[in-house]
Amino acid sequence: MKKLILPGSIAVICWLAFTIMPRAQVGTPEFDPLGEHNNLPKLIQVQVEFIEVSHEQFTGLMASPRGSTNDGELRKQVAQLVKEGKGTIVETMMCTARSGQRATSESIKEHIYATEYEPPTLEMSVGADGVPPKADHREPATAPTPTAFETRNVGSTLEIEPTLGEDDRTIDLRFMPEIVHHVGDEILSEWKDEHGTVPIKMPKFYSIRLNTSVVLINGQCLMAGALSQKDKDGLPDLSRKLMVFVRADVLTAGH
Repeated sequence: MKKLILPGSIAVICWLAFTIMPRAQVGTPEFDPLGEHNNLPKLIQVQVEFIEVSHEQFTGLMASPRGSTNDGELRKQVAQLVKEGKGTIVETMMCTARSGQRATSESIKEHIYATEYEPPTLEMSVGADGVPPKADHREPATAPTPTAFETRNVGSTLEIEPTLGEDDRTIDLRFMPEIVHHVGDEILSEWKDEHGTVPIKMPKFYSIRLNTSVVLINGQCLMAGALSQKDKDGLPDLSRKLMVFVRADVLTAGH
């Protein structure tokens, strides 16, 4: 076998080319191009959407069997309905928390209302001689007086408790989104006298709530439930559906 001998100048060029060739960079906590350092703190951002479509549209979207929790394609179809004016984005909620931590975001009005009343009272008086007034003598009276109150949050609330898996990709999520509407008041009784009428009212609320636990993959969207929207009278409107989509994203602090 013959040996290949390179001229001196060519050998020097080859040696220089080898020594200056770019080599793989070693990652450090400050410079991590290859993602070699995964010890930075992680946060989980949860987004929940309520999107309204007709009951007929919802049934059509759900006609095909679903074999995966990745509902990205379904979310695109719903987005197209919204773009065409056939659907409405009713509410979008977002909250960020550390793994294993419970967190809440709220957009509410505190509705305070009475729940207990003192019965009406009649002011009894006597004359200077200690004799009660005549039977036909009219005395001022006190209307029922509220003595206990409750507060109901009207608006949107999202409570989350995410847990990040060891693979930094799988997320166990417990979440409870809720929308509460004040839809009117119901008169339980009325107090009437010569000065007017004092109604005793109790508020009526319509709640749209989902309380569940799911498993998500980082960045993927899941349709977690469907609920009925309210009608103009504050009753369930079975002709419309609210599709509830949830997505969780793993965020690396300072990355």
